Amino acid sequence: MKKRVFIAMPADDELQSRASTFRDAHCKLPVRWVPLDTLHVTLLPPWYCDDVEGIFGKLHDLLDAFKAFDVCFSTISVGPTLRKPRLIWASGGVHDGLGKLQEKLSCLVEPSFSQLERAFLLHVTLARIKKNQKIYLVPEIIDWKVTFHSVRLYESILRPLGAEYRVLCEVELGAE
Repeated sequence: MKKRVFIAMPADDELQSRASTFRDAHCKLPVRWVPLDTLHVTLLPPWYCDDVEGIFGKLHDLLDAFKAFDVCFSTISVGPTLRKPRLIWASGGVHDGLGKLQEKLSCLVEPSFSQLERAFLLHVTLARIKKNQKIYLVPEIIDWKVTFHSVRLYESILRPLGAEYRVLCEVELGAE
């Protein structure tokens, strides 16, 4: 049976704590906050897969040479554009190492999906903006330094109130 899956790096306790502090300071915004325990940086967006078990072994093989990633989130703003904001995210710009990891992982998906069209933009979604809702959020400069130690294969189950994520596989990255 096909499952809707994606590959991402889960947020560590430090990133979850910083996101929680931001959320507490902006709790009156009319948004749907992403649960802290599901915060992640997406490496490959969702696709439908009928051989999830086959992905497990390939994921281990592909990640064998990769070390943990130190990254820095520098801004919190609405996105993906100011004209049509759909989310609030913490971003950190283009990250070459994560771009290389994303490129390496792209072989796991169908050929039509294998060439990603843009440079990898480091971001984590903190909240989703309700449809047709106006949000006024002045971009905030932040300095969130975090380390990503693992990569997960998630199942994304679409629900009326938002996607539910289930961890199918996790691969630890090597020490720095």
